[in-house]
Amino acid sequence: MLNGVRKWLYTWSHGVAYHVKGDLVGGLKARLSGAESFGSQPRIFGKVKFVPDGRLIIGDRFVAGGHRAQVTLLVSPGALLQLGDDVGINHGSEIEAWHEVRIGNNTLLAPNVSILDHDRHEIEPGAQMHRGPVVIGNNVWLCRNVCVMSGVTIGDGSVIGANSVVTKDIPAGVFAAGLPAKVIRQLDLPEGWVRTGRPQPVKGSASAAPLAEEPRLAPTV
Repeated sequence: MLNGVRKWLYTWSHGVAYHVKGDLVGGLKARLSGAESFGSQPRIFGKVKFVPDGRLIIGDRFVAGGHRAQVTLLVSPGALLQLGDDVGINHGSEIEAWHEVRIGNNTLLAPNVSILDHDRHEIEPGAQMHRGPVVIGNNVWLCRNVCVMSGVTIGDGSVIGANSVVTKDIPAGVFAAGLPAKVIRQLDLPEGWVRTGRPQPVKGSASAAPLAEEPRLAPTV
């Protein structure tokens, strides 16, 4: 019993410290980011690098967790990177806007997601390297190691499975996966439902005790 209480107190205090640190550091990093606009209540953990040589616009309650590997947001001169409200980006993820990248509200990026709107190098002479802006809708979940290429639109509510490469548009409300990503099935999404990115504790387990709020990051799937 006593050991259980000690474990609970340790976990709770660790969560509180992590939460407070993220809030304090997040506010400071937001002010120093160089973004054209940075919304309220950001929470930034670990190594998060902003390179706003173009227009960087970030909405409210932005969360980034670079605690295991750096998160990078790069905007080239003349380019636009716009993130909506309640966007969560997990460790190791990179977004590079060489022209235009737009991400909607409540969208989650799991670890090691890559979003590029320019191929950077020709695969053969005269190859097209930019095929249009990247537009990712609201309430989208990009799972671990997903790569989104230029000229792609992903519709609201969709999920892209782990290790997928998105080279063509994905409609709203579907699960897609593969190399290249293809629609696997339609999702049953209640109107107004939003993914939280927080695992639900199992009743009766140690983790069922009330803990300090965790950062709203994409599940590490």
